[in-house]
Amino acid sequence: MNVIRPETLQRLVELKAKHPGSINLLDLKPCLEQKPFGAEADIKINRYIDGVWENLKLRSHLVQLVKDYLEKTQSQNVRFSELYGVYAYSNPPQPLLSRKQLHEVTIELSSPLTGYLGREKGNDAEGDRFYFLRDLLLDD
Repeated sequence: MNVIRPETLQRLVELKAKHPGSINLLDLKPCLEQKPFGAEADIKINRYIDGVWENLKLRSHLVQLVKDYLEKTQSQNVRFSELYGVYAYSNPPQPLLSRKQLHEVTIELSSPLTGYLGREKGNDAEGDRFYFLRDLLLDD
């Protein structure tokens, strides 16, 4: 049987409440089902929560990056190729992502389910254009 400390459960509930959809139950399930069990499972769950926060910080950083770029350049949108260059020099919260990884994250942020960025599809990934829709605010 797994032991979850009340503080860990509170972190999980607060994360779910503040950022619906950020917890992937399929990713969380192995933390609860696989060895080690007991108090060490609590450590695994906290690592999972920390990972989710890191992903949220990256996404928030990208949304803010697009917003700031558009404000400073007075542009309507930013090409992905330009965004990748800006991202590389922006002191990202995680190690530098590859172009493919960054493109996948920006596509996710521009999906109708998340709606933080808008997207104008280009001829290829480098030609995709993104624009700001709403902030992704974090208060951890």
